[in-house]
Amino acid sequence: MPNRGTLLATLSVIGIVFLGCCLYVYGGRTHLGNIGLSAPNDPKVNELISQARGLQDRGKWSEANEALQPLATDGHPVAMYHLARAYKYGWGVSGDPEAARDWLMKAVRFNFIYRGETAYEIGRLYQQSTGEECDTIAVAWFNKALSWQFDKANVQLAYHYRYGLGVKQDINSALYHYEQAAVSGYPTSTIKYAQWLLKGGKGIKSNPESARYWGRRAIVGLSTKAADGSASAAKTLGRLYRDGSFVEIDLAEAERWFRRSSRLGDNGGMHELARLLLKSPKSTARTKEALGWLRMAAELGHGGAVTELGRLHLKESYGLSDAEAVGFFEKGILLRHPGSMEELARLLAEGRLVLQDKARAYELAQRGAKMGHEGAKSLLSELEALDQSSPVKFSKS
Repeated sequence: MPNRGTLLATLSVIGIVFLGCCLYVYGGRTHLGNIGLSAPNDPKVNELISQARGLQDRGKWSEANEALQPLATDGHPVAMYHLARAYKYGWGVSGDPEAARDWLMKAVRFNFIYRGETAYEIGRLYQQSTGEECDTIAVAWFNKALSWQFDKANVQLAYHYRYGLGVKQDINSALYHYEQAAVSGYPTSTIKYAQWLLKGGKGIKSNPESARYWGRRAIVGLSTKAADGSASAAKTLGRLYRDGSFVEIDLAEAERWFRRSSRLGDNGGMHELARLLLKSPKSTARTKEALGWLRMAAELGHGGAVTELGRLHLKESYGLSDAEAVGFFEKGILLRHPGSMEELARLLAEGRLVLQDKARAYELAQRGAKMGHEGAKSLLSELEALDQSSPVKFSKS
C-alpha cells in the first residue's frame, strides 16, 4: 500500500482538465508571446531568485514561493516562470492551472533565458485541458517554443502530427520531429520513434535495423535519466522490460522501475505498477497495494487509472461496488480518456446503472473513435447499425 508521506509532498490534484481554452488576450489580440519585452537584469534580484531555486531544490516549497512571489509581482520573468511551475505542479501551494497560466503568459512576453520553456509549459497546459481548440492552441505554443530554441517541443509536436491532434495528420512531419527529439537527446521520445520504426504502420515501413539503433541509444539515455531521478524515464524503462521492447522481458525489473517512478510521484508509473500487481499471482497484500496505487494515480488525474477503477467497479472485482462505476467514467471523460467514453457510452446505450440515452451514447462513442480508441470505434459501428435497423432514430449531433 503506498505511503503518501514517501511521495513528493508537493503533489496534489491539480485538475488541469478544468482549465478553459479561452485565448489569452492583450489589447484585443491573441497573445502568442510576440511582444518581446526586455527582461530586467538586476544582479541582486538574480541572486534572490537563485536562492529561491535553492529552496525548491531542498523541498522548501513554501519558503521558495514566498521569496518568488514579490519578485514575480515586480515584473521579473524568471521569478514568474518558477512561480508558475509551483502552481502547475502544486509545489507548496494548491495546484492551480489558471494561476500557472497567468504567470506563464506574463513571463512569455519577455525575452529571457526561459522563454522557450515558458512557451512549452503553456502548450502543455492547453494540451491537458478541455475544449475543442485546446490542441490547436497547444501546437501553436509548441511551435513558439521551438522557435525560441527549446528542442523538447519536438517531442510534443511529433505526437500531435502523428495522431492529427490540433493539426492535419502528417506522418512525415511526425517523423521529422521524432528524429529531431532523438538527436537532441530526449530518450522517451526516441524510444517511441524506435518502436514506430520497428513495427511500421501509419504511413511508414518497418526498419528493424534503424529501430534497434535508436532503441539502444534510447535505453542508455533512459537509464541515465532514471538513475538521476527522472520519474518519467523510470516509467518508460518499466514498460520496456514489461513488454520486451529492445530488452528481454523481465517483470521483476519492470516492477522495480515502476516502483521507482511511483515513489518519485509519477501518476503514470503508479497506474502501471497497479496493473502489474493485479496481473501477478494473487495475494491479498498485493491486491490491496495495487488498488492503493490505482486510487492515488486517479486522484492525481491519470485518465487510465480512473477508467481502470471504473471498470473494476463495474465488474464488482475485489468486492468493489458497481454503483460507483459511472462516477469514475464521468471523471475519466473530463480527463479526455477514450476508454471512459466507451464504457459510459455502453452503459447509456443499454440503460444500465444510468437512464438510457442513445444520443449521448453515440456522441461519446464518436468522441472516443475520433481519438483512435478501438473499443469506441467498435461501439460506434454497433450503434450506427442499431440506428439503421430501428424504426426509432436517435440524434447523432
